[in-house]
Amino acid sequence: MKCLPVVSAALSLLSAALDAQSPTLPSRLGPEAVAAIERVIDSTRAAGLPTAPLFDKAAEGVLKGADDQRIVVAVRGLARELTEARSVLNSSSDAALLGATASALHAGASVSDLRQIVRPTTGEAPDTHALATAFVALTDLVTKRVSPASATGAVRELLKRRASDGDFAALRGEVDHDIRGGIAPDVALSNRMRTHVQVLDAMPLDRGPVKRPPPVE
Repeated sequence: MKCLPVVSAALSLLSAALDAQSPTLPSRLGPEAVAAIERVIDSTRAAGLPTAPLFDKAAEGVLKGADDQRIVVAVRGLARELTEARSVLNSSSDAALLGATASALHAGASVSDLRQIVRPTTGEAPDTHALATAFVALTDLVTKRVSPASATGAVRELLKRRASDGDFAALRGEVDHDIRGGIAPDVALSNRMRTHVQVLDAMPLDRGPVKRPPPVE
């Protein structure tokens, strides 16, 4: 019986530590916005989807000075995109991949196009890491004003050729460099992809990690 206070104290400390690690909504939000966002978070959690991105989205809105209504709309939109992302992936417990897929959807990629990337009709399906890398690259290209269709096609071609993380990073840096130099986004991507495809096609299928030059600053 003498050990009970020690056990109780340890449990209390553990509970406090877990509470401290739990994300919270920004204090600047009004009570109505908090209630609305908490309902979205509860529904997302019940669906078995990660909720941390929703807290992050609310915090991002506050940092950007958005009003409560816009923040609620943004959080709801992200929750829908996470649901769509899971349908694209045919269920996934990988939070990073779900987030990358949701970001690609938000950027403008279509559900059907992403499904074709996840489950290609020919060739080997990409693994989780490769998909996450590809979808991050896709989102980045679209934010640089590359059309979603062109960006989707580019990452599909790179995945088909088993491109490395370095290939995706190099492409992003090169396209950004060319756009800053005045080249139209889709033209910049097309030009750079031509070179990447030629290099990858010339390499053996059983190649090891591909070494690429660092992205152009």
